[in-house]
Amino acid sequence: MKWWVGPLMVLFLVVGCAPFTSSSSSSGGAGGESSNDIPDHIGSPNSMDVPDFKEWSTEEISEKSGYEPFTGEFFKGIYLTTTFFMAEPGESVGTFESFPNHKVRVQLVERNRNLKKVDMVKEEVFRNGEKLTVELPKKKGAIYTYSQEALSENDEVLDTDVSLFYVPREEFNARLSVEEDSYGMDETIQVKVENWGPTQLTFGKGYSLEKQSMGGWRSINKYEAFEDIGYFLDPHETSVQDIDLEKQNVNPGTYRVVKTFDAAHTGITEQLAVEFNVEE
Repeated sequence: MKWWVGPLMVLFLVVGCAPFTSSSSSSGGAGGESSNDIPDHIGSPNSMDVPDFKEWSTEEISEKSGYEPFTGEFFKGIYLTTTFFMAEPGESVGTFESFPNHKVRVQLVERNRNLKKVDMVKEEVFRNGEKLTVELPKKKGAIYTYSQEALSENDEVLDTDVSLFYVPREEFNARLSVEEDSYGMDETIQVKVENWGPTQLTFGKGYSLEKQSMGGWRSINKYEAFEDIGYFLDPHETSVQDIDLEKQNVNPGTYRVVKTFDAAHTGITEQLAVEFNVEE
């Protein structure tokens, strides 16, 4: 089951809690000191990203890519509600439906930003009830239409189901920020993450709240437990997380919030940190 929380899609909910862990911060023994060099942003806004296809209907995609519209005479319309997917290079895509004793033509076509045809990657007619699926190429930064067309004995198109698959480049572009430079000890801060694309970001509720000391940065919530919830954040979307400073028992000083993010469908994991001051 999937839940939507603002721009976030909750991936999973596990009963129980888990402490925040970090693969890239170094523990400094009992003091829990971590790396000094964690940026508040990596990369820059990705102006060369693909257009926002998420809101496009199957009718719009069919029209722009030259396919007949969905009629409902043959297919269930699996792509009617969700027409845009991010995928990994080499991933198998399709509806995985099976139609014995019927002809179904499947096409995988690489497209440009305006959905004009770049290359016919694969075309196959399924006749014996095979599952309707094809494998994406290994290419990154590419947009594809996957289509399946039910054909009559005379190869007339009876029904069409079409969707978009985007294989993003392996890049991480994001920023972590707060609204103010200074906060009171009893205030709640809002930590905002901006996903600059081109990949989705995945992350959890966990964070490390650290105070600057003579020896570097020291975690003050090292053993805090967080709900084990994961989120997707789409390119060009933002998410805000509230942190109640009063519950953290902070005192005056310089602090930072550290969060870990993964770029979905890549092997990229990065940390971002945002600094602020706490005053009496």
